[in-house]
Amino acid sequence: MNLPVLVEEVVDAELVEDDGQVLVQFALPDGGPDDPDNVLTEEAADDLADARPARTSQTYAEQWLYFARWCAANGRRPGPRTSEATMVSYLSHLRRHGGRDKTGAPVSSLRLAMAAIRDRNARAGYENWPLKKAASELIRKQAAEHARARRTPRSSPPVDAARVGQLQQGATAGVPLAQWRDLTILHLGYRTRARRSEQSAYRIDSIAFERLEDGTEQMVVGKRTSKNDHWSTGKEYTVRDPLAISVVRTYIAMLAELDQAEPEMPLLRGVTQWGELMPISASGLGMTGASVNRAFRRIVARTPGFDAPHATSHGLRAGVPADLAAQGYSPAEILVITEDWKSTSMVEKYAKAGLRRAGKDDRGRTQAALDALVVPPLDAADGR
Repeated sequence: MNLPVLVEEVVDAELVEDDGQVLVQFALPDGGPDDPDNVLTEEAADDLADARPARTSQTYAEQWLYFARWCAANGRRPGPRTSEATMVSYLSHLRRHGGRDKTGAPVSSLRLAMAAIRDRNARAGYENWPLKKAASELIRKQAAEHARARRTPRSSPPVDAARVGQLQQGATAGVPLAQWRDLTILHLGYRTRARRSEQSAYRIDSIAFERLEDGTEQMVVGKRTSKNDHWSTGKEYTVRDPLAISVVRTYIAMLAELDQAEPEMPLLRGVTQWGELMPISASGLGMTGASVNRAFRRIVARTPGFDAPHATSHGLRAGVPADLAAQGYSPAEILVITEDWKSTSMVEKYAKAGLRRAGKDDRGRTQAALDALVVPPLDAADGR
């Protein structure tokens, strides 16, 4: 298929970030567009431009990028105004060929893709478009097929201290700045139980190095915690592991040599294959959460013999509770020690994975009670 100029025009025109642009249309009951009552004040326009959570904007922008690339490759126009047939065709493509293993995207990915396309159209003035009846039928079909095949979303295995140690080998590839950046992702992700969006939000001033009275050093990390776009005021993590401190200190020193270590600057930065820093985005990020995960996946791919090839950056968040469970701490104790979860449900999942990895019984007294229920052999039941 030959699309020499059309592809460039479509992709370039449609992929410009619009976080700072107000794409909200209002009904004009009287006076038309020149009526002052139908025009936003400058302050209101600024407020609406910042109303969308940055994390949502980044996710939808990435999804729109994937959609626009597919459209360009297939001779279609992404819009807005996106045709219903194009959106349904794209979802059908994802349903059959998407996903990590290219055998079909999970239902959550289909829903996200549809939401991103409809959101971009709504922000361009086409509210509730494209129609989603046919697309929803495709999604229901995918959900039913996955249920019959018992395909469930794959969760990342915990990346505990031992695995972090293994992954350091995969991190030390490429240019030095990228190496120390990747090592920082590993150690901060593990020590602060950080989600990928939380790692991407770290700034230079999120890190403070302190000297204690006994001469030892500690690193205090301020992390704003997020869940479903609701950001807390954050919490502090005290890290006294010399290796983690050395890694982060070295990486920040390298940024300082490039005059990129001002307090308000993002900590994690994109790095080209030639060792040059990529620019900070309009939203103030050096790396998005997705790019943090991609960097982590590259580390995994470069680590020879790594026993968890499907691990994602979220596994770093599960590493500490898995390690604590292997040391004998209960889920309730881990909850108190880490202060990262509100209930033991997720902690119990991570704890069980840690116990199994350590070759220990993850069921304890519960399994012992079930094991004690012995069915007599057949000859005893017959009285022989």
